[in-house]
Amino acid sequence: MSGRLGHTRPRALVFAVISRLFLVKRFTLTKVLSLGIAICVVFLLFLSYSVPFFKFSVPYVAPHPLEIKCHVNQVSHNTLKQMVTNHLSSASLRIVNKVLVLVETQYSRLGQDIVAILEANRMKYKVEPSGKALPYLTHNDKGKYAVIVFENIDAYVNMDKWNRQLLDKYCKEYNVGMIIFAQSKSDSILSAQVQDFPVFTHANIAVKNFEINPDSDILRVTRSGEIWTGNLPGEDWTVFVTNHSTYKPLAWAKMQTMEDFIEDVEEARHSVILQDLGSYDGIRRILFGNGFKLWLHRMLFLDSLSYLSHGMMSISLERYILIDIDDIFVGRKGIRMKPDDVKALVSAQERIQQHVEGFRFNLGFSGKYYRSGTYEENRGDEVLLGELNRMKHIYLINSLPLQYLLLYNSVPIVY
Repeated sequence: MSGRLGHTRPRALVFAVISRLFLVKRFTLTKVLSLGIAICVVFLLFLSYSVPFFKFSVPYVAPHPLEIKCHVNQVSHNTLKQMVTNHLSSASLRIVNKVLVLVETQYSRLGQDIVAILEANRMKYKVEPSGKALPYLTHNDKGKYAVIVFENIDAYVNMDKWNRQLLDKYCKEYNVGMIIFAQSKSDSILSAQVQDFPVFTHANIAVKNFEINPDSDILRVTRSGEIWTGNLPGEDWTVFVTNHSTYKPLAWAKMQTMEDFIEDVEEARHSVILQDLGSYDGIRRILFGNGFKLWLHRMLFLDSLSYLSHGMMSISLERYILIDIDDIFVGRKGIRMKPDDVKALVSAQERIQQHVEGFRFNLGFSGKYYRSGTYEENRGDEVLLGELNRMKHIYLINSLPLQYLLLYNSVPIVY
């Protein structure tokens, strides 16, 4: 009897609390809020203790195989070395490998992009506002700058007469080239001739299908032969029109028009990057019709620096590739590697090794999580160990702390 009463007392107490909250006449807003907060706290406590124990099954979808087609695949490594342009010349003996960047303001976006590229490639540079007096250009009969970069073409053509003559004389005497950007602005004149030059510009143009001139002697890092198909980012491109022999297109593009929706329409190509060979006034220049919204402009900018500096500012063509794989080995059930994934990893490494001699994935395998997935994922761990070169050392990691990863840097991971 006493046991039965012991079980009924908590029920009676709960019933009394509920009755007092809901059945009494004084049903205030404070009580409602208190009850709501209490329910939320209980619900959160339930979730915090219960949800981690639920097992969610994630459907596995095999990745689609990649189909990569590249003209370089058909060219041998030795042939590529012979195709590389060497811009070295005797003119480099009279200049220093440093860039003078003339910007409108130190906070301009394009100016900051130019500086970021120079810093990323460890090139020396000096930034000066284009509206002020020029810095000293020579020292002990040697040019202090190998390339002059103008952020805005208007800043160059509208320079103070004395500064313009001084800069042009320096470029002619020391065979220094210029890179000039002609990015359109909202108030730019749609069609105009570049002052003092036989070149016309059309501003605020939307273009598509970027194509590099395969016959250009500027190309070093950049390779031609492909067309970047599709609309180019932005509608503020400047295209160049000229019929003078000193100018040669470095890159073309086509205008975006309503003819995009009409098939079999042949469209004219327009120069979006123009090379000035220097036969007009004795100064070599490269004119860019936009900034770095298109990633190819970054590589062409580096090639232009190499070309205009007579090879002094050429970046190395050696590339080091490291693909590190480790997070997948500490993943939860449902997202770990399966046997098919391991086979795909082996196949991918073999494909890359055909083009990159000695390439290996950098694999960080954690033995603490070995065989902690589903049945198929555990089989994936076993298959992976079968592909490792030092299988007997893997099992020693089981007793190490959770955060420990064994990195294989000097031995083939899969073979």
